[in-house]
This record gives sequence, structure tokens and C-alpha cells, in this order.
Amino acid sequence: MQRRAAAVYIAFFVVLAAGSYAFIATADGPSITVDDPEYQLENGSEIDAGERTYTVTAIEESESSGGHGGGGGVTLEATLSRTNNSAVFAETWEQNSTVSIESEDRHLFIPNATDPDEATLRTVPGNGSNANLTYDDQWYVVRESEDGTRTLTPYLQDEAFSNTTISEGDEIEFQGNATTVANITQETVLLEWQGERTESLTISDGEAFILNSTDTEGTEYIPHFRSGESFVLTTDVEGYHEQVEEQQHFHERINGVWGIVIISSIATVLLTGLAYLPRKE
Repeated sequence: MQRRAAAVYIAFFVVLAAGSYAFIATADGPSITVDDPEYQLENGSEIDAGERTYTVTAIEESESSGGHGGGGGVTLEATLSRTNNSAVFAETWEQNSTVSIESEDRHLFIPNATDPDEATLRTVPGNGSNANLTYDDQWYVVRESEDGTRTLTPYLQDEAFSNTTISEGDEIEFQGNATTVANITQETVLLEWQGERTESLTISDGEAFILNSTDTEGTEYIPHFRSGESFVLTTDVEGYHEQVEEQQHFHERINGVWGIVIISSIATVLLTGLAYLPRKE
């Protein structure tokens, strides 16, 4: 009688486990769709964002710790690149350093003033001149004669060298660029110039980002990769997130059904074992 009752329960859990597994196998979860995207892109496509034009320069896989799937793994990402023809470059010269300007080395001197607005660039001893610079409370030029004797003369008074004065706002030629002396402090000279620079932005599947048209304005997009070769950009960020939440809810339900499969299978094994235990008379 006990075995007959156990068989009923065993059959119940077997049917429950099988039915749950069949549901998992046939369930078709919601997929993310983007209707009327602002951009449909592939490698080499261009994005006209007002004053700026971006080009898709790469689409590739990367390791992810999150993403819209809610877990780690591999996600798709793309690189958007643009050429900035007026990028600002900068270099800082330190007090008493040697700098190269107009294909010639110069030594930098900044006057000891509270707020200096100019500095001096002085030529330095060239190769083969038998002269070197040394510092002992002030800079000296050291010259060695053929008989081995050495003479020292104050660098700033030595007539073999010449000075060039630069002031804040001056434009000088530096590394082939028209360069502005932007700022002078007691310790440094700041140089700035404009040039061409490639700027890149990496975007990942399901992660919203702002694509700037100027330095202060931009539009928020979210990318959705249809494959490893193409993707779309949409401004419907809220609608995209709603679809992601639907996917997550579906996965939570599937996880719950998996729990039923596991518990039913365990119950089946336990009941089977208990039903065939030897009976004590």
C-alpha cells in the first residue's frame, strides 16, 4: 500500500519535472527590437552629429561585467572616431631646464618675480665648443684649454651666448607649430598650440552614451547590436530599457521553473529510494 502511494507521488513529480522542462525548452523569450532607429551602422559608416562627423572604425567583442543581459560574459562594442582639426596641445617648460626651439637648444630662465610675464631663453654651449655649464649658486660656463686648465665665467654675462625674451601672449615656432606662450609662472612656462588629433569613443551594446555635436551639447543614444557586423543607434532610451526589464523578468520566471525541475527531480529520487527500503516486520 505504501509503495502504491509512493508511486502516485513519484508519478506526480515526474510529470511536474517533465512538464517544467518542456516549458523551458519551448519558451521563447522576448527579444529587443528597435523601430525606426536614428542610425543603422556598420564598419566604415559615418554619423553626422551636427558640427562633428564620427566614423565607425571597429566593431568587436569584449569581456563584460554587466550589460543589458544582467550578467558577465562577452558583449559587442564599437569604436567611433573623429578628426579634431583644432585640438589644443600643451607643453610645460620648467625653470632652469634646457628646451629645443627653432632647432636650437636654449636654457630657460624665469625672473624671480611675484607674477612674471616674461622669460629668457639663452643659447647653450654647442658640441665641440670645449665648454659646459655648471651650477654653483649660479650658472657658470666651464672652458678647458689644451693644457688642461679650466676657466669659469658667469653664464649670463658670457658674450658667447645670446638671449631671446618671450612674453605671455607671444607666438613662437615650436616643433613646427605656431605656438602661443599661454602662461608664465615663477616655475614654469606653458605653451599651447592647435593641431589635428584623432579622438575615439567606445560604445557598448545596451549602454547609453552622449554623442557630442559641440563641446557642451549632445544627444543621448543607446546602441543595439544586431550582429557582430552591424548595429543601430536610437534615442528611445526609455523604451529600450523597458524591453530589457521584460527580458529580465522572463529570465527570472525561467529560473523559477528550473527550480521546480530540480526540486521535483530530487523528490522523485528520494521517494523512489524510500519506497523500496526494506520493511521491518
